[in-house]
Amino acid sequence: MKRPFSYLLLSTLLFQSLSAEKPDPKSLEFTKWTPDFPVPDPVAIAFDNQGRAYVTQTQRRKANDLDIRQNRDWIPDDLSFLSPDDKRAFYRKHFTPKNSEANKRRVKDFNKDGKHDLDDLQFLTERIHLIEDTDGDGLADKTSVYAEDFKDEIAGIAAGVLHHEGDVYTTIVPDVWKLRDTDNDGKADTRESIAYGFGPHLAYAGHDMHGLTLGPDGRIYWTVGDKGLGATSKEGLHFKYPNHGALLRCDPDGSNFEVYARGLRNVQEIAFDQFGNIFGVDNDSDRPGEKERFVYIVRHMDAGWRSNWQYRNGVYNPWMDENLSVPYQKGQPAYITPAISLYNNGPAGMAFNPGTALNEEWQNYFFHTSAPNGQHWGFQVEQNGASFKMVNDMKITSGVPIVGINFGPDGALYGVDWGGGYPLNKKGAVWKWDVAKKHPLREETAGKLRSDFSKSSTDFLVKDLGHADQRVRLKAQFELVKRKLRDELKNAAKKGSQLTRIHAIWGIGQLNRQAKSPDFKFLLGLLNDADIEIQTQIVKTIGDHFGTQLALHLAPAPSSQVSPLTPALRPLLRSSSARLKFHAAIALGNIGSPLEADSIHELLGQTDEDKTYLRHAAIVLATGCISDADLISLAKHKSQLAQKIAVVALRRRGSAEVGVFLSSPLEHVAAEAARAIHDDWTIPEAMPALAASLASTSWINNESLIRRAINANFHLGTPEAAQCVATFAARTDVPEPLRLEALDALAKWSEPAKLDRVVGRYRPLEKRKPAIAREAITTQLKKLLTDKSQNIQSQSMSLARSLSVQIPGEALIAVAQNDFSLPKLRVEALRGLSAQNHPELETHLTAALQAPKVEIRIVALDLLSQKNKEAAFEVTKFLLQNEKAPLTEKQAAISLLARALASPKSDELLNTYLSKFKSIRAGLHLDFAEAAMARKLNAPSPDFAHTLHGGNVERGADLFVNHLAAQCVRCHKIKNGKGSDIGPNLKSIGRQKDRAYLLEALAEPQKVIAKGYGAISLTLNDGSTVAGSYRSEKDGIIEIRDANNKATKVKASDVKERSEVISTMPPIGLILTKREVRDLIEYLASLKAK
Repeated sequence: MKRPFSYLLLSTLLFQSLSAEKPDPKSLEFTKWTPDFPVPDPVAIAFDNQGRAYVTQTQRRKANDLDIRQNRDWIPDDLSFLSPDDKRAFYRKHFTPKNSEANKRRVKDFNKDGKHDLDDLQFLTERIHLIEDTDGDGLADKTSVYAEDFKDEIAGIAAGVLHHEGDVYTTIVPDVWKLRDTDNDGKADTRESIAYGFGPHLAYAGHDMHGLTLGPDGRIYWTVGDKGLGATSKEGLHFKYPNHGALLRCDPDGSNFEVYARGLRNVQEIAFDQFGNIFGVDNDSDRPGEKERFVYIVRHMDAGWRSNWQYRNGVYNPWMDENLSVPYQKGQPAYITPAISLYNNGPAGMAFNPGTALNEEWQNYFFHTSAPNGQHWGFQVEQNGASFKMVNDMKITSGVPIVGINFGPDGALYGVDWGGGYPLNKKGAVWKWDVAKKHPLREETAGKLRSDFSKSSTDFLVKDLGHADQRVRLKAQFELVKRKLRDELKNAAKKGSQLTRIHAIWGIGQLNRQAKSPDFKFLLGLLNDADIEIQTQIVKTIGDHFGTQLALHLAPAPSSQVSPLTPALRPLLRSSSARLKFHAAIALGNIGSPLEADSIHELLGQTDEDKTYLRHAAIVLATGCISDADLISLAKHKSQLAQKIAVVALRRRGSAEVGVFLSSPLEHVAAEAARAIHDDWTIPEAMPALAASLASTSWINNESLIRRAINANFHLGTPEAAQCVATFAARTDVPEPLRLEALDALAKWSEPAKLDRVVGRYRPLEKRKPAIAREAITTQLKKLLTDKSQNIQSQSMSLARSLSVQIPGEALIAVAQNDFSLPKLRVEALRGLSAQNHPELETHLTAALQAPKVEIRIVALDLLSQKNKEAAFEVTKFLLQNEKAPLTEKQAAISLLARALASPKSDELLNTYLSKFKSIRAGLHLDFAEAAMARKLNAPSPDFAHTLHGGNVERGADLFVNHLAAQCVRCHKIKNGKGSDIGPNLKSIGRQKDRAYLLEALAEPQKVIAKGYGAISLTLNDGSTVAGSYRSEKDGIIEIRDANNKATKVKASDVKERSEVISTMPPIGLILTKREVRDLIEYLASLKAK
């Protein structure tokens, strides 16, 4: 039979060189597919083979699906949740009518019953809309609700959707739902939760489940953000990753669920290439200097992120301080598989050209959207050893913030626009990328996708395994599997094009998974094939049959039984192909037959540590196959890489034997062992060894090791542990920050916080007797108080005071009077005298009121207010009258009048100034207004207008960088330093704009949008669309700039419809207190770079 045209073109179209000339983004036409009706607040889009779109709508985001940034007091509780049921129980405890007043700030009274309770959390529903082009004119003309009533009290957002063989799948925390329209009326009438247990945490809004995708193995894949999971499979395996984002998979009926990869933060959508490789872009954690990450996702990988890293503000944060957030760096922890490269801000949608979409120029391209800034990208990947690298990256279009994307069966690329930004406003649209010169096989592909393959002959199905479009190939593969045509698949696997053979191999893998007794003999017989990729796919398919238990949070010990597969696969560890070696090692680890430690050397040889994917493969091999005893023997091995692999394998099993590596002569191995013992669930049996290493380790400069060793002692809480920490704090050969950490641990010894000191994980400890830390510090106090470092002296004084350890008064007086001492040291000395109620306290406080440093004077006045209120009142009165007194000192004095010095006399003094409120110094308006409110005096209520002056630059700078909810650096950068390019660079904002502008921009960002940073779309009278960054509108002309910064000018009279110019910045007044806003304005006003 004559082969159709598609097969003749296959070799020239499918294997187009990646080094070919890059396509011109201008060839892509970007138009609105739904010009006649809004698509409310859409998140994800999928198509059936008839071209009908299924689009999810969120109503619950931040309204019913709460965001921890608006509920920061719940962070410790949130991190304690291990399953969605924990969150459910917490909500039912707190969202009661009795707690209505307290819940006002958490949830609106949606049902208007006068109460803020659980009913309000169950008011809004997620929806799936069915959108159709019924007349075939290329524009959607019909929309209806396909499914709704997703409003469980802990339900998240509908962030993923997939159509597969008549079923519609959607991901809505805590469930994966399977829906079907059985009577063809356009509405789902059956639904089933096929997987449950996702989203234990509130975490950040949008960190839900996304990216529903059909894998080449016939399984359903999706991602979950760092809301995490605590899910049990239908087979009874419990996957315990509450603080991880992950890539997940299961069969279409929900069986055989497993965690494919973990340690991700929030990969929203993934894409498979033609060889089954999985890629995604992971969101950063909004840290200064951090970027999003392009990731090649492989089985059992740990990408390093934990949701507990998120809340480590202003303190040691392993995510940043241990270089977990970046591609490979020397000394980086070995337990992670780091990103391939850094990438663009705000990743959302992702799709891979299936083969015949768009046209030949866009062959083998991935497409990706950056939602907040409305930019859209295209790129390719190129094999790089066992991994890949991104090539031919380009911006293709911009102007409309697109979230989810997907290819339609017509070959165009579609994306959903959330009404121009994140706020829920019932607006939105579906947009379409297409080209004028279409791929010659697009119509054929669309026809095959529409057709009923159950009626196709076997010959045609086998031929379609080699079709130019991935979707057709998979459809043919799945039909052959349904018919259980193993022999036909075997024949196809032996001959034909490379992709024909690969799909046949995948089909055989599916049949093996369905069989009670899988048959690997045929696949093993092809292992000598001349095509390395065919060998790789065989090995990967065999290995994928096993290894589910390696995905558990604690992997089992290796089996004692030798599989007949192992002798056939082991020689491949020595292959010259890094990609084949990688998959062979993963497969052997999954199979789990016992192997000796030499297998690691066979795989790695002289491999450098920067080959992180081979390292990961070796970790899986070691975890699955090598006994604890053999792994421990590697402690004497000369290779640092081999030792690290042994440590991580023991960590994955939770083996206390890993403690042996704490005494390694190799610094990074010892640090790896410390992480293994200390982090995640800890290895309790090895914690004493980690604690003891504080006194014995040679690596006193290794911050990651030492902080964990201090914390291990802190967790033990014994007198011996406290003494170990105190002795370490007194060592002068140790870096000062680590000595200060030890002192702080002793300060918190008796009342530990619920969140861990180093990793921020929920680890509540029992209270301990203060005498334990008191006795420990007493033995070292003299040495500490005479240390060369005034920082050590200051913190030691503070510690002694908090533990009621008496320091001789003369020693404190000497420090308090010493003008050469650091202000914080003198302050601690004054506080020490106050705590002792020293007979000369008032004398020294009076003297301190004359100190040159204002911070000393403020503390002295505060302490005086506790000792002698009359004297303190007079000082306060003098400060307010003194025009030369610093603003911060006056502010402190006003606060005292409403607090420690509150009295009728103080109220009278406040009223004196309140009566002339408008004429007093602007920087004191907020302080007087708040004092009046506290004392119930007649005065203007505190208002944002009072925040224009009087802030603190240092506090404002810290807020800009570190505030959990404000997240300024998520979108902005100062000069060329840390931050993001989503919003304008603010390095000169204080020179360019006045304070009134800054306040308006913070309080009402939609009113003040920086030129070029607001997204707009225009629908013209002729039906065409123009989208981009809004620049200006003058004399009836609207100017917009596209992705290449090219200006387009449109007559306003030609515009039929326009979207609002959208800023993605939230109103900061809903997030920050007025004092915080004042500090932020002060900081921004100070930015005057030229």
